[in-house]
Amino acid sequence: MIRERGSMEWYPAPSYLVKRKVILDFLKTLKGKDFLEVGSGAGDLLYSLEKRGYAGLGIDLSCEAVELARNRLTRGAVNTENKGLDEVSGEYSIVIASEVLEHHEDDIGFLKKLRDRLKDGGYLLITVPARMDKWGTNDDFCGHVRRYERDELREKIRESGLDPLFIYSYGVPVYNIMKPFYDRAIKKGVQKEEASEARTEKSGGMWLFTGMKALFNILFNDVTMFPFYLLQKLFFKIDLGNGYFAVAIKH
Repeated sequence: MIRERGSMEWYPAPSYLVKRKVILDFLKTLKGKDFLEVGSGAGDLLYSLEKRGYAGLGIDLSCEAVELARNRLTRGAVNTENKGLDEVSGEYSIVIASEVLEHHEDDIGFLKKLRDRLKDGGYLLITVPARMDKWGTNDDFCGHVRRYERDELREKIRESGLDPLFIYSYGVPVYNIMKPFYDRAIKKGVQKEEASEARTEKSGGMWLFTGMKALFNILFNDVTMFPFYLLQKLFFKIDLGNGYFAVAIKH
């Protein structure tokens, strides 16, 4: 997301597109069509799922993001609400938490809350920043508590009572290329005194690159990014990416 003239706007960054592709490709393998997305932001994934016939709920702590998401959704089967996970009841076949876990000190406790929203046999899909040796200014600004190692993430999923199915290292080489640009842009343009809550709210995307929506939509889309979608699959099992995509099941 970006801020422009006091409002919030969203458009896709390459690092987001490669992540979205991994999530949507896995969802194609599942039968369940009911879902909960925690930290749904401006609603791009909600919109993508709505188009594919899913029904579910997205929640986010940002009022502006929720309003933006509502403006994109049309059919009524997918909704979004301004609330936290503790305010959600019910169980779902699929729970998605993308770039959320790393904001929680008690990440195992948060994983347990995600597990509680799953039906038996349901799937948890999460993405997190990978590898502490990749820590940078962007992590500080976004309010991250940690970046994850593959074995650490797998063990924490197990401790939460879920069975990890796999963990992919995604985004090679696009995510690797973009991260230094994010870090440098933040060093130049961010006020360090911003509160942690504000940093977390802005962690959703491209607020740094204001006034570039048209250019980004032309340069970065499913057509132009298709070769990178294919390329990243070669590196799923190798720890070279800047992000992990993990899937777990509730038995």
